Amino acid sequence: MLMTEILSRRERQIMDVLHRLGQASAADIEAALPDAPSYSAVRAHLRTLEEKGHLRHEVEQLRYVYFPTVNPERARKSAVRHLVDTFV
Repeated sequence: MLMTEILSRRERQIMDVLHRLGQASAADIEAALPDAPSYSAVRAHLRTLEEKGHLRHEVEQLRYVYFPTVNPERARKSAVRHLVDTFV
């Protein structure tokens, strides 16, 4: 069920950052998150999101840079559909 899995609040925040920036390192994401968790927690969320198929990474200058794999419009529609399903 890749791409349609429900994201946690923190996972949605991370994906919002990635969609806004286009690409980012774990440190960039940590800095952009409200009430940011620890760096290791951000890395754990990134691994989970990559396993779910929502993002991918490349190695650039000895660091991982993450990219969203789902376009923002598709992600938005999925989130709205989940919201409607939750309250119907």
